[in-house]
Amino acid sequence: MGAAGEGRGALLLMKGAAKETPTGGKVLLIGWDAADWEMIDPLIERNQMPALARLIKGGVRGNLATLQPVLSPMLWTSIATGKRADKHGICGFTEPLPDASGIGPVRSTSRKCKALWNIFSQAGRKTNVIGWFASHPAEPINGAILTDNFLRSGPKDGSPQTLSVGTVHPPELAAKAAQWRVPTDSLTPADLVPFIPRLGEINLQQDDRPLKLARRLARVATVQAAATALIQAGPWDLMCVYYDAIDQFAHEFMPYHPPRLAGVSERDFELYQGVMTGCYRFHDMMLHALLQYVDEDTTVILVSDHGYECGHRRPDPAAGKADPELCHRPFGIVCLEGPNVKRGERLYGASILDVAPTILTLAGLPVGGDMDGRPWVEAFERPAKPERIFSWEGLRDETAGLHTAQDRQDPAEAAAAVQQLVDLGYIAAPGEDAQKNVRDTIRCNKTHLIRALLGTPRVRQAVPLLKELAAEAPNEEWYPLTLARCQIGLRQLPAARALLEGCAPATQVLPEVQLLFAELAFAEGNPAAALGHVEAARKSGAGRPLICNQVGRGYLQLGRWDEAAVVFQQSLETEPDNPAAFDGLARVHLERGEPGRAAEQALFAVGLIHFFPEAHFHLATALEQCGKPAEAIAAYETALGMGCQPETIHHRLAALYRPIDARKADRHQRAAQPKKGRVYRADIKSTLPDASAPGTA
Repeated sequence: MGAAGEGRGALLLMKGAAKETPTGGKVLLIGWDAADWEMIDPLIERNQMPALARLIKGGVRGNLATLQPVLSPMLWTSIATGKRADKHGICGFTEPLPDASGIGPVRSTSRKCKALWNIFSQAGRKTNVIGWFASHPAEPINGAILTDNFLRSGPKDGSPQTLSVGTVHPPELAAKAAQWRVPTDSLTPADLVPFIPRLGEINLQQDDRPLKLARRLARVATVQAAATALIQAGPWDLMCVYYDAIDQFAHEFMPYHPPRLAGVSERDFELYQGVMTGCYRFHDMMLHALLQYVDEDTTVILVSDHGYECGHRRPDPAAGKADPELCHRPFGIVCLEGPNVKRGERLYGASILDVAPTILTLAGLPVGGDMDGRPWVEAFERPAKPERIFSWEGLRDETAGLHTAQDRQDPAEAAAAVQQLVDLGYIAAPGEDAQKNVRDTIRCNKTHLIRALLGTPRVRQAVPLLKELAAEAPNEEWYPLTLARCQIGLRQLPAARALLEGCAPATQVLPEVQLLFAELAFAEGNPAAALGHVEAARKSGAGRPLICNQVGRGYLQLGRWDEAAVVFQQSLETEPDNPAAFDGLARVHLERGEPGRAAEQALFAVGLIHFFPEAHFHLATALEQCGKPAEAIAAYETALGMGCQPETIHHRLAALYRPIDARKADRHQRAAQPKKGRVYRADIKSTLPDASAPGTA
């Protein structure tokens, strides 16, 4: 049977499969953009988010590691596909129009792979999707889609409640869906008072912040109205509901959240300090309402794509407006509750890439081998062995609900949608030169793609893009510096040195660049020069966690364990959820002959980010030294599966298996032999702050 025949056979098997799944029921996926445990936990302690508290008590919770760059369209597409941006193709908020006449919001037609709703449709399952980023125009799935355009094009005063083509699937649902939208002018002062108790003291002619709050509130109320309508409209197998309000509220009102920041007036603080608390409490009320419509066989998964700074690490308001990514934390939230989910436990090492594989496993559907995440099988009460398929992309079927080649974007509609992105603070206002806007958008999205590739096994793909953009924008230092960083990792040392020495003198003294020089000196076998660069970076980058982590790595390479420990501790004092610092301390304890403490620190690291090959390797080494061979084998195999030091790990696994399984020992011994032409993943160290990339605000 050929590949096409095998694909059709697999589809028939999945469509005709018995209802034996790890849950036996439905999955409700709820997305809260930018939700953060640092905000949530104090509210739960004060009994101000009771619905979420009950969900946590009945299931598992954890941190959810985000990806770089921290941009919502890219991240929510990764959540829906289980793939990074280079595979799914969504690389920013906007993209050129098909006729190159301007730019428009990024569209579902630009996604290069199937999302969960396509896969469920292909397997004969029904899905409802509401408000998901980059979902317009609606795909013809088995179920209903209200695209992100449903939220952008709210009705104006006196206008008929109509929806543009492609906003809703199936089309016959459009008239009913239009009635679910909540106009801003339908809100009353009483609707805003829970967020701004002193609303009556504000001159609305001079202060437009209450109006901005009203617009965002109407937007999220529209999502909730649609969700509560569709969740009870008929049977479904998967429901995906996306709320962007926490992120939207935070970019406008988090500067006024307690404690008061320098630069925030006392009056503004008094007026708006309760908005973010009100926002989270409102989300809890909406969660409570949705949960009334699910049965005991439904698994509920609540996630956010990243966190949001809410304490002393918040940037000043001006900096946060100029670069919204400065406000984002690298960990969002995850909470699962359902019939086969453990109760009252923690989930460790979770990533946004894991959401789609977990949902497929819960539904009894195979996980694509080309997906970058993993199912959270450790959260299941009853063991589940995920099924695998080479790729869902190879299974072609008219029931998958995919777009046709004829789908395209209306320029006038795109212009209006871009303006709403500007109004919401996602992007800067485009200029009047349409062709320049197109060029800038292409360059910006290529930059985002480069950032998505850095630190992954596919980093080599970033090199030609960096060379192209460095030639196009010779005044942007980020491109040559990042190219040098990649070249060092790929052992292209003369080219890297030429780039670094060609930098302007003012650039060469930056701590990030000093660290690049140090990394290059190590690669060239010159530790004395490396020490000088490390010391210079430590002095000029004091207090910055990323710089501290890289300085600590430098000290480790130089065998200066005490100094490494100090800077890693400083890094943790500034950013407690800091896997690189925990891994650095694990290495310090290994070098000091303290394997127990090393294992503890390495566990903290992999508990924050599962895809951290070096931390798994250090954990395995520590466990081996602690005399725990079974645990060490598991950790080594995890690191090996991530491409970390294959020859070394095969040697160690051969030694560990020798007393218990001679066949496996022999297999690892053979695999440990170097093979001519074998190329392993380059471990690129992150020395440049990712947010310094041009065009990322």
